[in-house]
Amino acid sequence: MNHNADERLDRLFAAARTVPVDTSALEDHFETRLMARLGERRREVIPWYAVMWRMVPLFAVLVAVIAVYGTNFGPSPSGDLFAAISSSQEEYLAQNILTGE
Repeated sequence: MNHNADERLDRLFAAARTVPVDTSALEDHFETRLMARLGERRREVIPWYAVMWRMVPLFAVLVAVIAVYGTNFGPSPSGDLFAAISSSQEEYLAQNILTGE
């Protein structure tokens, strides 16, 4: 029975292939309709979140550049522990002298 159904389906497909499809009604002004639809899509406003997602690679590169700059071109840390502690103390004293506290 399954073999008979397959043959019947094959004959049905063959008959469907022999019937020509009339697309003449759709062919009229197809290019005009297509270009109008594409023009409408181009005029649509891109939402702000789509713009942000497109800018993610730019921000990632910017963060990478800042990280490389900060690690390579920043001031070298002092090896002297006392100098590291007293540097903020000098700024604090200078601020107190200048503000009169």
